[in-house]
Amino acid sequence: MVTNNIQDHLFQQIREKLPPSASLADVISDLLHVSTDSAYRRIRGETPLVLEEAAVLCKQFSLSLDTLLSLKGSAVTFIPTQLNNDHYTFEQYLKDILTSFQYIDSHQQKNIIYLTKDVPLFYHFMLRPLFAFRYFFWMKSILQHPDFIGLKFSMDYLPSHIERTGQEILKLYNNIPTTEIWNTECVNSVIGQIAYYREAGYFHSEEDVETIYDALRKTLEHLKTQAEYGCKFLPGENPLSKKNNYSLFYNRVVLGDNTIMVETDGKRTLYLIYDILNYMATQDTKFCQEVYTKMQMLIKRGTIISNVSEKQRSVFFNILLRKIPSRVLNT
Repeated sequence: MVTNNIQDHLFQQIREKLPPSASLADVISDLLHVSTDSAYRRIRGETPLVLEEAAVLCKQFSLSLDTLLSLKGSAVTFIPTQLNNDHYTFEQYLKDILTSFQYIDSHQQKNIIYLTKDVPLFYHFMLRPLFAFRYFFWMKSILQHPDFIGLKFSMDYLPSHIERTGQEILKLYNNIPTTEIWNTECVNSVIGQIAYYREAGYFHSEEDVETIYDALRKTLEHLKTQAEYGCKFLPGENPLSKKNNYSLFYNRVVLGDNTIMVETDGKRTLYLIYDILNYMATQDTKFCQEVYTKMQMLIKRGTIISNVSEKQRSVFFNILLRKIPSRVLNT
């Protein structure tokens, strides 16, 4: 028999993996071969799940039953998401992010706090040259996909369906009220990756390198404009038609990890990103509260550079933009 806290946690994890149009009760009813009314009683915690039912649900949604059953004492339970080339591909990874954002966006009250040591992941989907490079880098160097062995970069390697999914993710992210906490080191990793690939001979031409740097430059300039208007929008959209939903803070205090706190109707989910793309998630109430408190301290100590502080905003983005080589063809 599964206790209520674990059962609530399990159904919350399942909700986040379902598209907004799906009925959780109908899904549970089909999987457990029970009536819809019985499924609702399990979802509400009125009827405890037996161990065999929990195992069926965990297997169907790639959740860890061992991890769920370890919810006790001072332990904090995280659900990992780990990319590989066989069972959990990059395409599925993006689809699951899209489903999660659809779930977040379906709530009346929603908010994201993003503490980043890199340019936030979703902004790499904005312009094709930067997305194409990041996709090539992830597949070749991080996932070490066999199809990318011996290849040099080409924008043609970015599949159109991957690009479309990335754009859909960015559109949803732009719709969710967000506070981002940046530092001046956040462009270092992508610039270092471009420079490494250039030195390693993974580009066909210097023009390719300049095209990617130019896309990074345009992305940062667009994000500066987002901060100026206090809203998120896609290139070509009118920011005046968007709601104020974006706060950007310059963090001078610590170089944090890539940490995302999601709040939906009073519930918090924390995502910790590791190994570039992999992440762990928890809804542990106490741990989420501790991290949330620390994030609020960073925000209070930081400098707000959205809506106001035009001088500080210009200084901050100029620091980032000066790190991008101006003309690689002449270096």
